[in-house]
Amino acid sequence: MAVRGYPKVWRRFERVTEDGSMLKFEIEDVPEAMWITAVEFMLGSYIREDVWWATAGTAQDLDAVEEYRLLLMSIIKEKMSLACFLAEGDGSGHTLVGVNLCLTQEKGRFVQHNPPKTKAGLLSLRMFSEAMKVTAIYDKYGVNEYLMGAGLSVKPEYRGLGIGVELLRARMELSKALGYRATGGIFTSGPGQHAAEKAGMECLYQVTYKKFGKQCNITFNTDVDCLKIFGVETV
Repeated sequence: MAVRGYPKVWRRFERVTEDGSMLKFEIEDVPEAMWITAVEFMLGSYIREDVWWATAGTAQDLDAVEEYRLLLMSIIKEKMSLACFLAEGDGSGHTLVGVNLCLTQEKGRFVQHNPPKTKAGLLSLRMFSEAMKVTAIYDKYGVNEYLMGAGLSVKPEYRGLGIGVELLRARMELSKALGYRATGGIFTSGPGQHAAEKAGMECLYQVTYKKFGKQCNITFNTDVDCLKIFGVETV
């Protein structure tokens, strides 16, 4: 793996809000001092809204939330995750408004994790195991490993500003810096899929939630038509 400086600011951008205000943002590696904050951020609206975790019922089970908390902390300690901050005062980031957790995914090797014991944890593991049978990213880019997204969330009051798109573009830059030839992952929600398209990723696989549910023996209660896998080459 390539050697890089950590933490690093990857992108800076500005957005004009509906009331005409100019907001400045920066995307950087999640600094060690913010690891716990970023994990708790992902345990907020993300697990209540995302198709995957809402179907599993994670937010309604405190034990399942704790299982997920431990998993997210193990991911963020790999120092491959990104955070978007609202820049204030001196122009540096202070307010956390978005997170994209990432980790290495190798062909034929399941992500290391402590086996879940809760019903919600077992359901999410079943969904992930089924989705990871798809080898589209490896096949398309001729790789044996890639930088995989493990969850992306934007604070509700900052949605609609393209923050998810910028996080994905920053992830492409991070992927290249780390020496990966591709990045991608499972995109479960409509907004996430739209952000992937705008960021320049390509849809390599899609399956309706009805069909995917039958494969997993799970019923998905969602208005989203399909689960999609996106990827992009980052050489």
